[in-house]
Amino acid sequence: MAAYASLLSIGHILDQLLQHPPRQTAVLDEAQIHSLLENIIFLQEFLEDFSLTRRDEIRALEEKIVISAYAAEDIIESRVVDQILEDSEAGSERSCSTLFCQDLQKVIEEFSSMKKDAMKIMKTEGIEIVQQPTKAATASSFLRGASNSKNAMVGFDEDLVNIMETLTGDESNLQILSIVGMGGIGKTTLAKNVFDNPLIEQHFDLHAWVTISQQYSVHEILLGLLKKIGVLAGGGEEITQKNDDELGLLLHRSLFDRRYFIVTDDMWSIEVWDAIKRFFPDNNNRSRVMVTSRLSNVADNFRSCTPHQLHFLDEDQSWALFCDKVFGQESCPCELEKVGKKIVRNCRGLPLAIVAISGLLAKSSRTVEYWEYVAENTYSELNMGGDGLCPEVFSLSYKHLPVHLKPCFLYMAIFPEDFEIRVSRLVKLWVAEGILKPMSSRSLEEIAEDNLKDLIDRNLIQVHGYGSRNKIKTCTIHDLLRDLCLREAQKEKFLRVTMMDGLDSKIIDNNRRLIIQQSSKLYRQQVFDARNFASCTHSLICWELESTSIKLPVCFRLLRVLNMNDFYSCEEILQLVNLRYIYFVASWNQNLLNPLESLSLLRNLQTIIIAGTLCGSVTPTNLPAEIWEMPQLRHLKMEEGDFYLPDPPSTNSKNGRRDILVMKNLQTLYKIRNFRFTDEVVHRMPNLKKLGIAYYRFPSGFGWDHYEGYNLIHLRNLESLFLNSFENVLQNLCLPRSLKKLTLQYCRVPWEDLTVVGSLPHLEVLNLIGDAVRGREWNPVEGQFLQLKSFQIFYSDLVEWTADSSHFPRLEKLTLGYLEFLKEIPDGIGEIQTLRSISFVFCSDSANSSAEKIQEEQLELGNYDLRVRIVDADRKKCLVG
Repeated sequence: MAAYASLLSIGHILDQLLQHPPRQTAVLDEAQIHSLLENIIFLQEFLEDFSLTRRDEIRALEEKIVISAYAAEDIIESRVVDQILEDSEAGSERSCSTLFCQDLQKVIEEFSSMKKDAMKIMKTEGIEIVQQPTKAATASSFLRGASNSKNAMVGFDEDLVNIMETLTGDESNLQILSIVGMGGIGKTTLAKNVFDNPLIEQHFDLHAWVTISQQYSVHEILLGLLKKIGVLAGGGEEITQKNDDELGLLLHRSLFDRRYFIVTDDMWSIEVWDAIKRFFPDNNNRSRVMVTSRLSNVADNFRSCTPHQLHFLDEDQSWALFCDKVFGQESCPCELEKVGKKIVRNCRGLPLAIVAISGLLAKSSRTVEYWEYVAENTYSELNMGGDGLCPEVFSLSYKHLPVHLKPCFLYMAIFPEDFEIRVSRLVKLWVAEGILKPMSSRSLEEIAEDNLKDLIDRNLIQVHGYGSRNKIKTCTIHDLLRDLCLREAQKEKFLRVTMMDGLDSKIIDNNRRLIIQQSSKLYRQQVFDARNFASCTHSLICWELESTSIKLPVCFRLLRVLNMNDFYSCEEILQLVNLRYIYFVASWNQNLLNPLESLSLLRNLQTIIIAGTLCGSVTPTNLPAEIWEMPQLRHLKMEEGDFYLPDPPSTNSKNGRRDILVMKNLQTLYKIRNFRFTDEVVHRMPNLKKLGIAYYRFPSGFGWDHYEGYNLIHLRNLESLFLNSFENVLQNLCLPRSLKKLTLQYCRVPWEDLTVVGSLPHLEVLNLIGDAVRGREWNPVEGQFLQLKSFQIFYSDLVEWTADSSHFPRLEKLTLGYLEFLKEIPDGIGEIQTLRSISFVFCSDSANSSAEKIQEEQLELGNYDLRVRIVDADRKKCLVG
């Protein structure tokens, strides 16, 4: 059959280009390969099903397929030959490239048209169209995704295919699949590639990922799973107070009668599995759980599937991974190939070691002399170590970091194993520690973000998640690289990590940065008494110390960073005159007045963060007026609840004129109740970037005029604004044009008043939460929300929503929750070219159906990038597409 053979031929060409691209430059845009290959696979399957049907329309379609497939082969192979010969000048190269892309686009459009013809034939035959590639397409789909990912699974293609076949197999009972191998072998990366594969998302109704690690908490594991499957979306504070059995029952109910896929990453003992396995129902519907572990004896306990053992890469696989990380699409220069292969052999086939050394060489001089130096050093040090873990490969990556990055990297050791690190908090700590090299044209926070990106580019830190504005929100560090940080940091006496039950005076005396973690034993209601220790400690960071108070010695007055659960004494805090960063957890019934008054006297403070459950407090905490006299303050944040911030104090200078301290460093103020935007207040904080305010319960005799909200517009550097009010706050505040993110909560704004928000020229994120906007109908104004990328609505009485693609032309993510009256989302939403995800959480059936309809229409148009996710308590199935 000529048509089928031509499809196979062009399919092989495209697959070869994906796996082994030409050494010079890219042959064609990868997106075009994806689009063309998906259509080819569909037509292959169509011809397989209709090979014996000799209807006229099928014969005509086959003739079209042959012509288009041959044309595509000619275009692509001609392009490959031209590049190999390199016979074009720069100018003509651009012209040829443009013509080539145009010709190829015509072919792609022809294949898309033929696919639609095939779908029409299938419908007339009464055949249901299932948008799910075959196993033959599975490997190709993975390779396409991996080739454009930092988590490329070089050397593990067969592992991925085998695992996916097991996960999507016909075994109806609950299967527990384990991936086993040593640290750094690629277990998590392989599991992540499986988890993120579109085929997996289509196959399972629910899927969630949770990291276990050595120091685990069943409570946190269950909460994490509930959050990932959407149970905690849009609220859920009361759920966090439930005990383990109550959380487990809620998880069991959420998973019952749904086909789910759960990944439990980095399991160190079977005890944790025994504690949670009863909450995973066997629905007899091909649900799956995947476990990754370094320990074979853990994996042996899961008898439903044979453990999948990962092995070291062979020499060819190691070299391919190395070249991909160092050179990307380029080829390795001939003069570096021999010494490069020597370096790779020294990594002994461990992927993490290869990635780490690649990060070093990708950022370093590409000279034979330097590479030979790296090869000799890795070889000699490995022979001295001899434990097979390649520790000196990682050590070399650290040793050759630019000096300004070394402290930032070592500082990662302060976080517990497998900790999900919030970048915003890490940046504040780096700033407070004074380990950043200043630059006159950039803030310290910007420098910290640059350093973090550099460490990520060097493959020493991994991105874990992105925020609503596509900035890196969380990151992680691999256990082996964290071990390197711990070794080097302790050797250089940069910091010391110890358990609570391992403390002694020598540890405290000799370390400038002391990190205390919870020990394996549970210490309840204990007091860490450091008063008898003489110390040069500059940083005291306590993690996960439940019900632990701290008695601080007077000699801790050099302390810069204090991260703890609770204050023990305000008098002790007053001695910490050098303090720059303080983070503590407050309980709902705690009186914060004295601690906060004490903090206001510490004029070097840069960051004050108060966490806890103060939202239950009826009366907000009063901040002292002296806050306005803290020139170094950069971030003042209450994570739950809010403050009262009084007007600035009146200070007279000698000449009788008022001195006004301009707080040029202040960037974050969150959350302040009934905040007054007087001229002086606005003048005092010209560089504020993030602001959270709440307006309610005005004192008797005061109205909106008293708060001068019209002056908000003068905060010209404000990027993120959170507004909480039980009145239409938009009528009483003037929003600055600089805003990029806006969150409204309980504001009861009429939909027509959102034109004020829609006209903001730089707005990228809009969150409407908890009755933020009221009204049954919304008709957005065309020409507004032009830069909006992320849009979220939770809890609203909206019924009718009219819009098309022109209203939100750059929208990427739409999330709707608890909209029980919404009839449907507009059809035009699906036509937004930038849209990548639509998520519905407990919305009306008709709204859910409209989302499904949009997805179906987009699939018919060949748009496989749009993913629709629906969580509905009343239905047996949660759709993920």
